[in-house]
Amino acid sequence: MSADIEKPNLKAAKTPQNTFDIDDIWKIVSENIRLYISKREYDSWFGGVYLSKIENGMAEISCDQGFKREWLEMYHRAVIRKSLLSATGQNLELVFTVRSSFIKDITPEDTSETVSIFQMPTKAVDPENKSRRSQLNPKYRFANFVVGAHNKLAYAVAEAVVADLGRAYNPVFYYGPTGVGKTHLMQSIGNEILQKYPDKKVMYVPIEQFLNEMIDSIRGKTNEVFRKKYREIDLLIIDDIQFVETYAKTQEELFNTFNSLYLANKQIVLAADRPPREIKNLTDRLRSRFEGGMVADIQSPDIETRMAILKYLLEEKGVSIETEILELIAKNIESNVRELEGAITKILSMSKFGEEPNAENIAKYLQFDIESKRKRIKPERVIDAVCEVFDVTQKEIKGKSRTSYLARARQVIMYLLREELQLPLEKVAKEVNRKDHTTVLHACEKIGEMIEKEVRFKEKIEKCKALLA
Repeated sequence: MSADIEKPNLKAAKTPQNTFDIDDIWKIVSENIRLYISKREYDSWFGGVYLSKIENGMAEISCDQGFKREWLEMYHRAVIRKSLLSATGQNLELVFTVRSSFIKDITPEDTSETVSIFQMPTKAVDPENKSRRSQLNPKYRFANFVVGAHNKLAYAVAEAVVADLGRAYNPVFYYGPTGVGKTHLMQSIGNEILQKYPDKKVMYVPIEQFLNEMIDSIRGKTNEVFRKKYREIDLLIIDDIQFVETYAKTQEELFNTFNSLYLANKQIVLAADRPPREIKNLTDRLRSRFEGGMVADIQSPDIETRMAILKYLLEEKGVSIETEILELIAKNIESNVRELEGAITKILSMSKFGEEPNAENIAKYLQFDIESKRKRIKPERVIDAVCEVFDVTQKEIKGKSRTSYLARARQVIMYLLREELQLPLEKVAKEVNRKDHTTVLHACEKIGEMIEKEVRFKEKIEKCKALLA
């Protein structure tokens, strides 16, 4: 084991909660569950669900809604138990509970008063309690959000919103693939606002919860209570807004809520996996509202940002890992920040069990099939990717023309064939119809320098790599 890696005191580890942090266990369990069910199913039923404790051979799964508890017990008990066994090594029994964040946060002094579940208490509370009542994770802050080329604009927009709530950009619509930090950034806005303005009313809600609460209000004839909850706040944050495309009635209620807040200069922040124009079955009036403010995308992080994220995660846990291992992770997990967090958690669990976290063991443990990946990607695929990004043809690449643009595209191909596929120099030269392997060495050196110096060129290289994934 590397001397740089902090080794835990295994003698004190009598139970899983002594061996692991509960949050770490749930991260591993969550990643395992994602292997068995679809993204939409996971987002629908596991949002707002977490592991609250492990005690006496029992694992308590805390749910934010009663219907989720029933669904998980009926349909997902087996996969949760299997994932917990994998994460802890113990075959735990499950107990599902429903929590009420409002009741949990009431202090003894509050119990004599009648307080509406949809009202923020007038009594002063600390920011972390207010975050929970707003359904925000207090861990999500600007301070631990890693900024890179892929999210710089989105972060600048978030800062502007906090500086001038309801006026700088309203609404804000973030979009991008899963796991790139949309939820972290949105909830950071909410937490910063509560820190800056403790009297502000903030609410974070996944669209699925908004829908379910609306249905419950219709069934229970409490429409006015539902509307009051969402229309008398200063900052409304809605996640996974793309799912609203399926529900026409929800769109109508959302439109009315949106208008009520917007006309009162209240801030609205939304997030989806695609821009408004690509959300199908969205009414024109709602689409125009979504596009009426700032629409900002958050893309997958580049390798430098992925390395920075990994280093930050390790600093947060107070441990260190060799750079070679970090590079291995960053090169093989290219699109998802959540997967990077899961990888670090798994590696630390390896060291806690006494297994040496070297590159070979980690590649096996994290299921990085490096050699297989190289075998799957053929040179022709690399050439096709570069031709698409640089808008040239294979005939031009293998021809004799030496225009600067074509020469640069050839150099990119040589660079990727060496870096991604690890092909021999002679083989690389042959693929682009060149004879001298020194040309390949020069190309790799030149492209490497350009990636470091030119941001736009670097983005093109990342696009080429993305096409190979």
